Amino acid sequence: MRFAILLLGLLPVAVGASTPEVTPPPRAASLRAEMPPRSAAPETAPPPPSTASFALIIGVNRSHEPDQPELRFADDDAARYLDLFRMLGARTYLLARLDDNTRRLHPQAAAEALDPKHSELSASVKKLGEDIALARSRGVETVAYVVYAGHGNVRNGEGYVSLEDGPLTGQQLSTQVVGKLGADRVHLIVDACYSYFLAYSRGPGGQRRPLPAGFTRAVGLALADNVGLLLSTSSARESHEWEAFEAGVFNHEVRSGLFGAADADGDGQVSYREIAAFVERANAAIPNERFRPQLHARPPKGSELLVDLRPGMDRRLEVDGAQGAHYLLEDANGVRLAEFHNAQGQALRLLRPPPRGPVFLRRVGDETQEFALPTTQDVVRLESLSAEAPRVASRGAAHAAFQHIFTLPFGSDTVSGFELRPPPSLTLMEDAREPGRLRKQLGWGALSLGVASAGVGMWTTLKARDLRNGVPPNLPQQEAAARNRRINALNTTSGVLYGLGGAAVLGGALLFLWPDTDTMPLATLGSEGAGLGLTGAF
Repeated sequence: MRFAILLLGLLPVAVGASTPEVTPPPRAASLRAEMPPRSAAPETAPPPPSTASFALIIGVNRSHEPDQPELRFADDDAARYLDLFRMLGARTYLLARLDDNTRRLHPQAAAEALDPKHSELSASVKKLGEDIALARSRGVETVAYVVYAGHGNVRNGEGYVSLEDGPLTGQQLSTQVVGKLGADRVHLIVDACYSYFLAYSRGPGGQRRPLPAGFTRAVGLALADNVGLLLSTSSARESHEWEAFEAGVFNHEVRSGLFGAADADGDGQVSYREIAAFVERANAAIPNERFRPQLHARPPKGSELLVDLRPGMDRRLEVDGAQGAHYLLEDANGVRLAEFHNAQGQALRLLRPPPRGPVFLRRVGDETQEFALPTTQDVVRLESLSAEAPRVASRGAAHAAFQHIFTLPFGSDTVSGFELRPPPSLTLMEDAREPGRLRKQLGWGALSLGVASAGVGMWTTLKARDLRNGVPPNLPQQEAAARNRRINALNTTSGVLYGLGGAAVLGGALLFLWPDTDTMPLATLGSEGAGLGLTGAF
């Protein structure tokens, strides 16, 4: 599967102050506080608190495990996270191997990206830790974000994600990445199969059954009070990528929320409850639960704040509450920057990228027009724009399940009725390679049994031959009959042992050669006889 890690630090410039004061981020007083709907974009928020943020972004298309399918868009996710956090002024490091298309679309990411390997990860963590230590020495509060897009799995009860040259376990992530950063708060955002088990352990074993509440236990990352978790919890083996996004579905939705679409109360900040409600609402209309991304959100102790958007809000798009609809924000290359569906009466303010090229806003369902956002104007209001003919025609039919994403509107009412949930009960499937390993272990056992049986059979055969060859010429009839009975018994035993050994060897060979993919019976009938076999990838 897929897994990418992003560790981010935002370093907003303190205006008019040489030694900024450390101020806790203002948030809603209660998770259950009701937020009234907004019909117009709020006034500019007060200056952001003095906080430095830093980012490490990791995207891995190709797992270190050769049997894992290669992902297509983990590198795109990593490049887009780089763009997002740079808009917020973050000191950012990128580990990803970009394909040709991603390099063309994201030249800055192509210039900076390092290979997603353990050596580069260690070097980047060291540099990031030094940056964070410098900020803290100057009295600045520090926030680090870890975002991973790529492959994940679980083995012996412990979750891990893939780098190109080996696994990165939850314990390694806790001690070798998060622990070495030394930030005041760390936010871990992971989109990979079984990412939930980076922070929670189920203990060893391989039962295929739902895990009851309380069965899992917090380990490492989940025990740290300063660490917040935003984890995809789907255990499906297929990656939730979609060509229409050219990105992972979960990451596309999270980034859309962090552009400002999840800021339901309009305070210029996105909380854990807001992003969790936003992602759940975006997927609520998908009929098949298999294609519905799930997430586990747990804020760090003492603060529900996930991202402060105010450092980047000088350049923004304002969507009035009277224009609630399903929108797409894209650049001139067709890269989907954000997607949202604001409810009627719900105003939004969204980040805009730097003026490197035109950006377009499309209303989903209306393929006859789009809005071009002027590049020279920092604050753009949708109601002031004039619709134009679209640059490209509709992209055609897409995956039926993912077409339902963002069909339901999101607003403050959605967040006020949303509760952060406890760790979910998951149905776990064993590591995809464990059945193969078990078959090989059984195969070795069967081969060993076959060899041992054949060895004992050979010994009984030789023993019977010695008895037969050692008969003296004058042996009494009674003793000769007894000796013959013993020789017959040894021959019978050796025959049974040979049969058992042959069956064991054959069974071991079949266990070694048995296909991991589905098999089908194959019957043949011809003039020379009939046959029965199995077809599959051996």
